[in-house]
Amino acid sequence: MWRAAGVSYLRYSNEMASILRQCLKEPYREAALKRDVTNITEKIWSNGLVTSKAKIEEVGKGFEAQGGDAKK
Repeated sequence: MWRAAGVSYLRYSNEMASILRQCLKEPYREAALKRDVTNITEKIWSNGLVTSKAKIEEVGKGFEAQGGDAKK
């Protein structure tokens, strides 16, 4: 089905999971929607140890931190 939709398997499964979470009844729906959030943590390693961590709240800011363009 994902090939017929013209998207990758990962994107298709994420979309279907999101739809399923929205169909749940309360209080299960609220708990499932909280798990739908993506978290990104940038870690800088030096000599096999983590020297710093930075939590990135927005995906676009993560691309900017790496010097890329988030609007591509």
